[in-house]
Amino acid sequence: MRLHALLALAFILLPLRAEAPGPAAGPVLIISEDGLGADQFRPDTMPNLWAMARQGRRAAVLPPFPATTFNGHVTLATGCWPEHHGVVANGYLRPEDKLRVPAANRVEDILREPLWVAATRSGVRTAVFHWVGASGPWEGVAPWRMQAFRPGIPDAEGLAFSERALAEGAQLVMAYLSGSDEEGHLKGPRSPETLAKLRTLDAELAPWLTRMQAAHPGLRIILTADHGMVPMKRRVHLPSVLDGIPVDLITHGGSAYVYLKQPGDRARVLARLHRAGLKAWAREQVPSRYHLGGSPRVGDVVVLAPLGTWLSQARSSREDESERHGRAGAHAYTPESAPMKSWLVVLGAGQGPLADVPAWDIAPTAAAWLGIRWAQAPDGKPVAALLPR
Repeated sequence: MRLHALLALAFILLPLRAEAPGPAAGPVLIISEDGLGADQFRPDTMPNLWAMARQGRRAAVLPPFPATTFNGHVTLATGCWPEHHGVVANGYLRPEDKLRVPAANRVEDILREPLWVAATRSGVRTAVFHWVGASGPWEGVAPWRMQAFRPGIPDAEGLAFSERALAEGAQLVMAYLSGSDEEGHLKGPRSPETLAKLRTLDAELAPWLTRMQAAHPGLRIILTADHGMVPMKRRVHLPSVLDGIPVDLITHGGSAYVYLKQPGDRARVLARLHRAGLKAWAREQVPSRYHLGGSPRVGDVVVLAPLGTWLSQARSSREDESERHGRAGAHAYTPESAPMKSWLVVLGAGQGPLADVPAWDIAPTAAAWLGIRWAQAPDGKPVAALLPR
């Protein structure tokens, strides 16, 4: 009887032991380097990070259209398309009152749940540094630690913020860093100044990441960005193209929104834009693959320039001077344009190349790693190749 009992106990315990999990997966760190294109990430420009990437996964991220900073970062954070999360570009007109939102970087602009909110609601300790839209609570929920964007803050402060958060038990850390955006806009994405910034970033970030990996076994890291950039060769002045037609314009670089003051002018606007060598669609006719036309924040007409052409909305010398960001390098083209793709390195989730990843799949992947529950399912899906098997 005693032997029978021992055998029964062994039968019960054996599968439990066989199914015991290995070491628990560690925290998740997401870093965005603004404006860092997939074509800029090479062995000659960022040798230390390139060497690290060979031990992980490397790919390119497909940005939303238009490929801009604010809607790119909100797409990365919500896992949703711009027509759903509401940040349809760096700026837009509010449909309810036609007021201009020149910088859509506030939490109030976001219509769908950011990852840091879903994580907090799921009991995941979360820290966010300078991410677009992380300016306060969203629907009353704020992460454990958050530092809203302030200009002039060096990247070293963002790394220090992230290091403290990880040391104090954060399971998810999201940090926005300066990347190569400023240099790319002012001097061009292939300029000596941009190359110098890439090498500085590489020298600062690679050893820091190595320390974080040593300090936090099982740490999973996503390095990405909002968009790439292309050198400018030509300028098109939209107020001249549409002279005599009353409209509001919001340009983004290689694309623009036209808001009609008289709905009957749509056909005239489209005809003028087409004659100027530009693509243009009425909002409801924007190709469905861009996941844009369903938002009333988008212009009545959406304009797309050829790659390397910059769209200006300046109506005065002062406005012309304010557009200096974009004369040498610009973005806001479509995701299939190779220079718009941003870099992607994933460490701690396998090894080998990946196919291009839509920006809206990043947040769902991090959520799957951490068991985060969304209040409403996002548009994106976890990247299957990055999930445990």
